[in-house]
Amino acid sequence: MQMKRRLGKLAIAIATLFTIVAGGMFLISNADGPVFVFAGGPLRTGEQVHFANMPWTELDALHELEMEIVGAASSRTLWFSVYNGVPYVACDLDCIDGQLNRWPQQIERDSRVVIRIDSKRVEAELVHVPHDSPEYALVKSGRDRKYSGKEGGRAAAESSSHSAVVGVGELLTGRAQREEPGDRLYRADPR
Repeated sequence: MQMKRRLGKLAIAIATLFTIVAGGMFLISNADGPVFVFAGGPLRTGEQVHFANMPWTELDALHELEMEIVGAASSRTLWFSVYNGVPYVACDLDCIDGQLNRWPQQIERDSRVVIRIDSKRVEAELVHVPHDSPEYALVKSGRDRKYSGKEGGRAAAESSSHSAVVGVGELLTGRAQREEPGDRLYRADPR
């Protein structure tokens, strides 16, 4: 009898937890943009600005932007960097034949994005930058400097945890033993 009561309470607790998680995921997926590290819905607010009118070089002082993948109708928060006045975003985890479906697979199907930064929204298209290109080497070098964490504070803490996650991910997926890096770098071009 007492075992039945405990199992009943456990079932109610599990059902309650499931309902809270499912409800939370539904609300976040319909939110105006990402919520913390969770993907959100399409970006609806922010002043619509033409790509060429954005002060990309000045915005490089910021660490993050929000990016909606139009074809997937979802958005996420990403680190970004700017090189020669052009914004770049990257997926540092195993994005090539990875065991997890990452946002670059969505970009392969539909490269249209909306970027929101500094309360402004900009339409763009992501273009893959190949690993063996001079552009990749230059942008990656600047990106590494920006997020090295040498200035301490938030950048240092985020860079350390980010590197640990990437390292563990590469070990688990076997990417560390392959010749080609698993990351993907994208240039945002106007559309």
